[in-house]
Amino acid sequence: MNIDIYGNLMTAMAILLASAVVSPIVAGTKRKLAGWINFALVATAAILLLYTCYAVIFEAAPQESKIITLGAFGIYFLMDSFSAFFVAIVSFMAVISSLYSIEYMEHYHDYSLRGFYFNLPIFVLGMIVLLTVDDLSIGFTIAWQLMTIASYFLIRFESREKGVVRSANKYLILMELAWLLIIGGTMLIPGVTMGDSIGHITEKFSVVRGAHVYVVYGLLLVGFGLKSGVFPFGQLWLPDAHSVAPSPISALLSGVMIKTGVYGIIRTLFWIVPEGNGFVFNGKFWGALVATFGVVSLFIGTTQALKQHDAKRLHAYHSIGQMGYIVLGIGSALFMLSCPNPFLQVLAAIAMIGAIYHTLNHTVFKGLLFLSTGSVQYATGLKDLNKLGGLIKFMPATTVIAGIAAFSIAGIPAFSGFMSKWSIISADILGGTEVGFLVIFGIIALMTSAITLASYVKFFGMTFTSTGHEWNTKKEVKEVPVLMLFPKFILAALCIIQGLLPFLYFETIISIFKNSGHSIVTNLFRGMQVNNSIVESAMGVQINLPGAGISVSSIAVPAMLLAVFAIAFVIAYLFKKSAGSVERTAPVWMCGYQELNETTRYKASSMYHAFKHFMWWTGGNVK
Repeated sequence: MNIDIYGNLMTAMAILLASAVVSPIVAGTKRKLAGWINFALVATAAILLLYTCYAVIFEAAPQESKIITLGAFGIYFLMDSFSAFFVAIVSFMAVISSLYSIEYMEHYHDYSLRGFYFNLPIFVLGMIVLLTVDDLSIGFTIAWQLMTIASYFLIRFESREKGVVRSANKYLILMELAWLLIIGGTMLIPGVTMGDSIGHITEKFSVVRGAHVYVVYGLLLVGFGLKSGVFPFGQLWLPDAHSVAPSPISALLSGVMIKTGVYGIIRTLFWIVPEGNGFVFNGKFWGALVATFGVVSLFIGTTQALKQHDAKRLHAYHSIGQMGYIVLGIGSALFMLSCPNPFLQVLAAIAMIGAIYHTLNHTVFKGLLFLSTGSVQYATGLKDLNKLGGLIKFMPATTVIAGIAAFSIAGIPAFSGFMSKWSIISADILGGTEVGFLVIFGIIALMTSAITLASYVKFFGMTFTSTGHEWNTKKEVKEVPVLMLFPKFILAALCIIQGLLPFLYFETIISIFKNSGHSIVTNLFRGMQVNNSIVESAMGVQINLPGAGISVSSIAVPAMLLAVFAIAFVIAYLFKKSAGSVERTAPVWMCGYQELNETTRYKASSMYHAFKHFMWWTGGNVK
């Protein structure tokens, strides 16, 4: 396909810059018009980027690194299938958040929107550049600073509120520390100069030996680990920053920005790996280490989330937990790929597919959760679960949408989180027949999904189906405007599609790795074949290893599981009716109290009290 990849990329960047110039000018007097201008320009840039990404991923467009002169600097850019996947999810969520912002930002009556509409497109631009720049020095620094500084001002938007500026400052300091670690690790490689492409860096890395190798990889991984929010780095900044930002920005921070850290981890471990020249890459060590950080992140982050009463902090801690699943998949894949056992190498492919698919799923359902909470905050002025409740009568559309998002993050079958988690967990459990610690990690990940479900029973129940808002809201509660509902409908539909039709995405992920530049993971996928009969029957993912007689599947049938649940409910209903039982209504027993009010109702802080007390040592405790 004849397409000017880098011409389109530069044009999209120019459009985003235009939005940063035009929208703030209008925002001073016509706030909604500024939002529409920002949306129109961001959407135009996103359409151009998505078209380019489609060509790169599906049409085998050329994927060569190209040096582009920006002022006095020549900067390498690379848009291969792998980077195109991440660019696509950033572009998509930028459109969703920009559309949602038009109406949502109107409830900040006493704040100017000039800074918001200046920094939003710059933030998106920084992420796009970071994902496509092909160095770890000049271009990387420009991209990182654009992304970090713009997001800093967006996080501190509500600067008059207590703690907001402090949270933003902490975020800025730690992100700059992450940048220094990545740059420092790169510059420790002998012969590396400012502006070297990642390919050149990898070549020069091949002469490094011994402990020096571990120092370089360690600095890079800690830097990208800080960005992705894995334990213990995420606890330092992520809950504070994500919970105080405006909700459409929280959706971008949690839905896509932390994925740039995942992108960096994968590029480091699978691309910056020299071959030959006596270089020794201990894939088992790094795989086990990364997988360990992943399983600790998913367990600790999820347990801490269960303790939260602030809805946005609950979602933010869950971002740490969900990043843990992704990092567990990456680490498990690297470890098994480094083993000579063909069986484990096939499982490595399944784990990597699960990690990338969960990256996509998390983008959608976590963005939806933050936007749903933003809608609740818009309608009630509250985000404290102890003060919410009963919104199902007043916000029915948001209730249904939030329920879909909650089912998705909990990994309920037929919703988007199920298949990606299942691929990671099943790969680890199957791999445990050869490597004992993997089965332990798989069991922990499986158990943690139950904690996630409990956490979102709390979020959904205490927001929509209990009582509480009637004593705490200061304004009439009603459903949010259509402009805020429509983006959520799109995300909710994707949660269902990604849950019911995962095989469509599996094929795409396999194509992404097969078509990306040379790396140890692309070599893995190019040497394997997908069994089309399995893919077409939507049963999951099965990969064959030619010549070895090895065929391994991570099989689950979301639609079939949904049918089983439906049949079970029908049978239960028929049993109930066959006994001649009748329903009757009666006043709710108030345990001796005469009436339900703010002092007698059940609050979020009382849920799972024994479990929270038992798990005090995991941190994140609140009163």
